[in-house]
Amino acid sequence: MPGLDGTGKLFEPIIPLLKPHFALQIITYPDLDKFTDFVDCVLNQLPSSAEFSLVAESFSGPVALAVMAHRPDRIGPSVLSATFARSPLAELTHMSNYIPDQMFSIGALGQFCLDVNEVEDEDFSETQPLPLNITEQLDGSLLKNRISALSRIDISALLPGIEIPILYLHGLQDRIVSEKDALMLQKNLPNISRVDIDGPHLLLQTRPQQCAELILKHVRSAG
Repeated sequence: MPGLDGTGKLFEPIIPLLKPHFALQIITYPDLDKFTDFVDCVLNQLPSSAEFSLVAESFSGPVALAVMAHRPDRIGPSVLSATFARSPLAELTHMSNYIPDQMFSIGALGQFCLDVNEVEDEDFSETQPLPLNITEQLDGSLLKNRISALSRIDISALLPGIEIPILYLHGLQDRIVSEKDALMLQKNLPNISRVDIDGPHLLLQTRPQQCAELILKHVRSAG
């Protein structure tokens, strides 16, 4: 389940590492207005038979958690990466209603939203162009709608009732999802295990090998 871009194309670095072990299905989002629309969109794309696991990053984390609350009998051990239960940028994203659409299609906004800054002593030259190129291809009004939906997200009340085994991957250098956001999930989800990774917000893109190994181990052991 993708982040704010909604395309799933950002998963290109990790897909080859997971594909030999799982039958993968990439969730994509059309232009939607409300958080509940994103939840319904995912529910409509899920497999109709057999148990499955979810892997959701950033914007899709709360969507995945809402889906788990709706379909706990169908969802196996799942993974959340660099995500939250309550919008980490509520005040800032609320301001999106007052900003022209064209401002949401520039590379600077993409860099802010996706957090692809280099980590000290690291070279992300192979992964950094990918998120920015994808963001520049998205329509400004589409990104604006998603950021507006992001500002209203708060599914914290659902967390205590979600008993599905969840692996939570948190980037120690994440500029978007804070330690406070991570602790909210850790304290309120009854069956969660957390792994801190030395990386930025886009962990699945900048640490694909490490994340793939953790995902594989969690899904197999918890299942």
